Amino acid sequence: MLMNLDYDNLSGKLSMSKLLAIEPAGLRKLLKAGLRRGSSTKELNDLIALHFHWTPESEESKRLLAHLQEIGWLVLVEKRWKTQF
Repeated sequence: MLMNLDYDNLSGKLSMSKLLAIEPAGLRKLLKAGLRRGSSTKELNDLIALHFHWTPESEESKRLLAHLQEIGWLVLVEKRWKTQF
């Protein structure tokens, strides 16, 4: 399934108000799942499959995760993916 994400809009410091305004809703849910204790890689992949219909190996999935890491919104801490403000 092709989903166009506006990567230019996904930049800057993440705040709670920015998180709540993120579209599509699947991306917002993925980032919300990373709050508090974070998500395991399996949980993160399951959310991507559920909301975006992408496999973990897909170029789209790899690009999204790489971008979220690059801008500092999602980090891997002790085998858990955590959303960073």
